[in-house]
Amino acid sequence: MVRYNWEQKDWPNFTYTTTSIMPTLLHILRNEGKYDALLATLPQNLKADTVIDLMVVEAIKSSEIEGEFFSREVVLSAIKKNLGVQQ
Repeated sequence: MVRYNWEQKDWPNFTYTTTSIMPTLLHILRNEGKYDALLATLPQNLKADTVIDLMVVEAIKSSEIEGEFFSREVVLSAIKKNLGVQQ
């Protein structure tokens, strides 16, 4: 069961060790580098669309963690609206 931060027993006094989170941090950094490398190879006209698509995927995943389920079209429309992108 996924719990909200404030539902954790040690809220708000979280503790951690760098050795326990280092594998996760390295994984995140490697993936971020892959995204950066991919974006660098794309033509300029595809970069914005690709970044928006990544934002949509992340927003949908994040909302699912919170128990909310939105369609891709709804999320895409909201992101474009907030970025001032013509639809």
